[in-house]
Amino acid sequence: MQTRGLLHDHAGLVALLKRMGDLVLVFASGMLAHRLTYLGRADAPALFDAVLLVMLLLLFSTEQMGLYRASRSTRLSAEAEMLSAGWMLSLSLLGGAFWMRNQLDGPVLKWLALWLVAGWLATLALRLLVRRVLASLRRRGYNQRTVVIAVASEPGRYVAEHLRAMPELGIRVVGYFDDRGLERLHADDGLPVLGHVEEMQRFVSEQHIDQVWIALPFRAEARIREILHALRHSTTDVCLVPDVFQFYMLNQALEDVGGIPLLALNASPMQGTSRFIKLLEDRVLALLILLLVSPLMLMVALAVRFDSPGPVLFRQQRRGLHHEVIEVWKFRTMRPHYQAPGTYTLATRNDARVTSVGAFLRRTSLDELPQFINVLQGQMSIVGPRPYPIEINEEFKDVVDRYMLRHKVKPGITGWAQVNGLRGALDTPEKMERRVQHDLYYIEHWSLWFDLKIIALTIVRGFTHENAY
Repeated sequence: MQTRGLLHDHAGLVALLKRMGDLVLVFASGMLAHRLTYLGRADAPALFDAVLLVMLLLLFSTEQMGLYRASRSTRLSAEAEMLSAGWMLSLSLLGGAFWMRNQLDGPVLKWLALWLVAGWLATLALRLLVRRVLASLRRRGYNQRTVVIAVASEPGRYVAEHLRAMPELGIRVVGYFDDRGLERLHADDGLPVLGHVEEMQRFVSEQHIDQVWIALPFRAEARIREILHALRHSTTDVCLVPDVFQFYMLNQALEDVGGIPLLALNASPMQGTSRFIKLLEDRVLALLILLLVSPLMLMVALAVRFDSPGPVLFRQQRRGLHHEVIEVWKFRTMRPHYQAPGTYTLATRNDARVTSVGAFLRRTSLDELPQFINVLQGQMSIVGPRPYPIEINEEFKDVVDRYMLRHKVKPGITGWAQVNGLRGALDTPEKMERRVQHDLYYIEHWSLWFDLKIIALTIVRGFTHENAY
């Protein structure tokens, strides 16, 4: 049986448990080394302040080095190097603090040396244990990532054979996509040719394929562009397996997956630790905001209810993460009216459909408040590209370059485009293109601090705008 499992969808939780395990081991190894050094002597330095400092320093330094980034390609030797650097830095700074206080004597140096050895070995053993457990699960078919390869070339077949020989990686090749006839492919490795390249986008969407690997040399630039164009409506991660086996040592910046060089072309920033941080940020802030604004939401709901007949909430299907359909909630701002199936008309200035209360809500963006419930449901984020009606997506996805990459992250209530004044009508491709450029800038530069900056700008610059109608 092949299954993605809980680990695949909760990599951030695994990274959190590794952090907690490291902190426990820092604490335990520090106390053990202290006890072995001083054995109850009265001149022992303060223990808990030192341990707390090392815990914070080690966590911060290894976080910056990418130790907790979820990746099947990270070698144990690389993790050992990061742990070594983190331990050396943390205990060196602690030793410097003792020196500045004239307390760096022989017993302190012995304590720090024992702590360094015991702590480094313990945290390295934890990683070895986690690797063994994950490898065992993957060999049994759990925690799998699925991959399709374009095309069935010699490098593509080499990649497929290599991955099948390393089941501990948990990467399952489903098959190939190639435009050549079967009589020309000679793919005798047991993997099927699933169709032509133009059919790949539908397949990866319907089958929830994790990644597409393009196995072509750099000189096949035109063919690579054709494949990327065929995948323009997909949010699946696309990676290039460049034909660099003969000179791989010249470019160590490439990611290594079981000895295969891999270059990610459009990977999502919300992987592993980042995804967990984003989820925590969204849930905590959304809950706090809803608690604060619940009286205001009640008053708005009553105003909408008594202003015009119809439901208080307006629910509309839009596209979310990975282009999946979500239902976005807003306070109703228009009178109930007929909308032909498959059509959508954006509100215009002085739109007769907008109620008097609705006009105020739209100007002040108070109609968006129910979307914090969408955030708690996990369908949206507080910060991200704004979700558009499905009809708008269909209109612009073939017109604006890289439009669908907006769906590599969850849509947001506010975003980088909105705080830069890009609101209102979408009556020209140029207006949508500017928003997409800002959305992609946000995705490429995402961080917790960038999110907090956008939230602060949303508050400082206010919720009103001349194009909000």
